[in-house]
Amino acid sequence: LASSAASDVYKRQDKDNFIKNLLLDNLLLVDIYNRAKKLHIDTEVRRVIFIIETSHEKDSAALDNVRNLLGGKSRDFVTAVDEKNIIVVKELSEKDGNKELEKMAKDMLDQLRSEGGDEQVHIAYGTIVNDIKEVSKSYKEAKLALDVGKIFFSEKDIVAYTTLGIGRLIYQLPIPLCKMF
Repeated sequence: LASSAASDVYKRQDKDNFIKNLLLDNLLLVDIYNRAKKLHIDTEVRRVIFIIETSHEKDSAALDNVRNLLGGKSRDFVTAVDEKNIIVVKELSEKDGNKELEKMAKDMLDQLRSEGGDEQVHIAYGTIVNDIKEVSKSYKEAKLALDVGKIFFSEKDIVAYTTLGIGRLIYQLPIPLCKMF
């Protein structure tokens, strides 16, 4: 039983390591598909990236908390690539669209707020991708939505990449100029 538990920990670490490298674009295309197959991760599934930023630095308890909030679905991945943000790689059904993504983000926000009290929570998400190799694209979009949202939508707690509009373009200017806009 102990070796089975250790094996599960290694599998989870392998998957976590794979997801982190996938998000950060650290894998060759051939490696993405080979490692996904080895780890029994479906490659042709609709997914989206949510980035959750809270005012406190992350620890393993915060990651476990988000995993528990999501019901521990094994097909969703919760990880962190830095100490500031929690990243959720969410698997979607065929019928999930922008309205459902907004609701998922709102549910996460409500649950995190009820758990964390007065903690500041911001959630951003990218666009839906259909293949595992595009997960890093959704991650980059979510990251951009988080950054642009802080400047142009500071009153919003949830920002979708698709709603950034001209803010996405203006954000390429120096930050003081962005704030002037």
